[in-house]
Order: sequence, then C-alpha cells, then structure tokens
Amino acid sequence: MIKFTVGLYVVPILGALDLGAKFWAIQNLGGLTEAAPLLPGISLRLLSNPGVSFGLFAGSPWPVTLVTAVMTAAFAIWFFRTRLEREYLAIGCIVAGAASNLIDRLVNGAVTDFLSFGSPTAPLFTNNLADIWIALGVVILFGGALLDLRKTASLRESQSTSETPNGL
Repeated sequence: MIKFTVGLYVVPILGALDLGAKFWAIQNLGGLTEAAPLLPGISLRLLSNPGVSFGLFAGSPWPVTLVTAVMTAAFAIWFFRTRLEREYLAIGCIVAGAASNLIDRLVNGAVTDFLSFGSPTAPLFTNNLADIWIALGVVILFGGALLDLRKTASLRESQSTSETPNGL
C-alpha cells in the first residue's frame, strides 16, 4: 500500500512541483541581471545547464540525455522491484527528480536551474527542486543503510557475547 501511494501520488506530485517551478523560473527570472535574494544564503537566478552537476559534460547533450534516461529507467525498475519499505520514498524521490530533469532536458535541451546557494554574487552552486528530490532520496537510502549496519553490528556483538562460555 505504501509503494502504491508513493508511486501514484508522491512521484508525480514532486515531478509536477519541479516542472512548475522551472516554468515559473523561465517566465519570471529570465530578465534578471543579478540574483534575487529569497532567503539568507539562497537566491534566485536562471541558468540553463546542458550538462550534469556543476556543468560537467555540457558539450555532450545527447550522451548526457541518453545516460539520464537509462538511469531514470533503472531507478524506476528498482522502485517497482524493491520489497524494502524504507526504500519506497527514497527511490520515489530519486525517480521524481530524475524524470523531471529528463523531461526538462528533452523539452528545453538543458536542465533549468534557478536556486542559487551561497552568496548572491558568487554562489557555490545553482540547482532546482528535482536536484533536491534526488539528494533527499540519496540521503534517505544511505541513512537507512547506515541504520541497518548499526543494527547488524549490535546484533552480531550481542550474539558473540552470548556465545562465549561463562568464566572465560
């Protein structure tokens, strides 16, 4: 039931939020000559990124698009095949962000970025909501994996102390 809810509601809603925000950014931020402050440390500026993170591979838009499509499909398959409840939301966030960026790339030839972090005059990086969904999904996945490791380690420790003969 949780997988159904995430797949039917959360993934499309997150994707729609990102695509709507990108549409808004294209319509409203295109004429700005400098970043518009939003919150302390966050400003709005419109960028078009034909590459991947930090503009890497910007000169290879079609290979980037192909790799993005394959990875999005792989995460979608993982989502439908997983049996671990803690992975539903994590992979759902990743699929929503990846699919939204893929749609943006196919429609606009690049990914629309508009959230700048750091100083408005010299931001550390600029991304979009889809990138935030992907990062959130990765944090949830790794956080769950780390919790599993801690649980496994404490279980092994308790088993090893209970197997030691008393008095030795």
